[in-house]
Amino acid sequence: MAFRPSRSFVWSMLTGVPLLVGLSIGVLSELQNLRKPPLPGEIVFSSPRPASAKISDSSFPAESATSQASSGSIWPVDWLWETWDRMLTWEKNPWKIEPKGFGAHFLELMGSTSPEEQARAKELTRLADGLYQQMLARYPELAVPLRSVPDERNGFLKLLELAERHNPSGQADQSPSLPPGLSDLLKNTSWDAAATREMLLKEKSLLDEIRRIGLMPERSIADIEIWRWGFTHARFYKSCADLLLADARLAAEEGRPEDTLESLRAANGIASHLGEIETPSLLAATVQTLIRNQTQRQSFANIMPAISTGGIDVAAWESTLFPPSEVSGSLAQIIKGEWNVTARQFLTPMLMDTADPLYPPDPVALLDAHASFFLKLLQDHEGIPIAQWQSVPVGHQIPGQHLSYRSRQLTDALMPGLNAWRKGWERAQHQQGLFRAAFSIMKGDPIPPDPVFGKNYRWDPNARTLSLPDSPEFESMTVDQLVIPAH
Repeated sequence: MAFRPSRSFVWSMLTGVPLLVGLSIGVLSELQNLRKPPLPGEIVFSSPRPASAKISDSSFPAESATSQASSGSIWPVDWLWETWDRMLTWEKNPWKIEPKGFGAHFLELMGSTSPEEQARAKELTRLADGLYQQMLARYPELAVPLRSVPDERNGFLKLLELAERHNPSGQADQSPSLPPGLSDLLKNTSWDAAATREMLLKEKSLLDEIRRIGLMPERSIADIEIWRWGFTHARFYKSCADLLLADARLAAEEGRPEDTLESLRAANGIASHLGEIETPSLLAATVQTLIRNQTQRQSFANIMPAISTGGIDVAAWESTLFPPSEVSGSLAQIIKGEWNVTARQFLTPMLMDTADPLYPPDPVALLDAHASFFLKLLQDHEGIPIAQWQSVPVGHQIPGQHLSYRSRQLTDALMPGLNAWRKGWERAQHQQGLFRAAFSIMKGDPIPPDPVFGKNYRWDPNARTLSLPDSPEFESMTVDQLVIPAH
């Protein structure tokens, strides 16, 4: 059957194509001449910011109630960029594509398989350090002192080197993986002690290395290039911890309680290397929480029950499953970490990339908006109990009506899912409280209340089950009850 274009299709071609062509020929060529990007080193702040300045809602220009669009923007060129992007994504445009925003050029360099382009991305990251240092001086509240740890004692560095050796692509943004046999073992949902023993013996040298790294007590990001560690390889690091948990369970079943505790300490050490560095990102802190929770839950569900009655040293198990933290572990520490990682890995290198055709006209305002948002988030949560977090609003976007269209696109892309993460962090505190209460029962001490809302847990001494409080605050939480093993 011959193709017969509809009337709407013909009309879209007659009206859309000339506009598309006109924009591409007449407008885009002019856009490049409206603002030349600064040279590296030319991004400077014309006015100081007092270190004691308190960020408030009034610190940000008022946002439009209906749109982030630039009908009232101080950047007249914005409407051209937005019109162009809308045309590219128009549903009746037969060549519909997703427009690229500022920063996409740098990300393409980072993900390129070309050695030259990868080298250029790393050079931009190196050049960006001066701008990053400017930001630390301008926002000292977001700065974090670095530790001095020799390379041979740096557990984080050794964990990073392990991941790099198991990354077949050699690219920082590609995921490393364990040998296929170990990966298959961890995917198996049913426990097979014989198969586990055989595989762990086959990969004994790797298991020993992972355990040795996990038991290292020191960690630091000092003098490690951000492009090597800024992205957390969550699946690989969790697999390393899961491998140690499998070894701990096998050791418990074979009557080796000291080896069991050692592997559990190493699994928690992997978590510490991710979340106890000086500037942990939201992703790294999330992986830390997942590993800690999995270690504790597996201990109660499968590992402790495998140890014969009377063989559990409660104090040793409690100290193993709740290792001391080197940093505060608070939300404030993670907010600082997220800003530092994002600013070093993405924002400042992107602003060094003056070859980006979509370079924004307001790099200084962009840097200030990004840092001010995180500082306000930090100040809003300082000293606030978790139970009162709901009264502290977290915006879905970094306020930026004063920013250019291209800068707003990037701040939206760099905006973490803070509301969802904050809920996850709160849930993790409930889980930790439940596990700590379980040890109080095992020691014969009074059962402490939930650490967030102060409600009493539900304890069934006959079934030996411990559950979250029976209270409206916990109705939507999916936290499984614990079965407390006899000892």
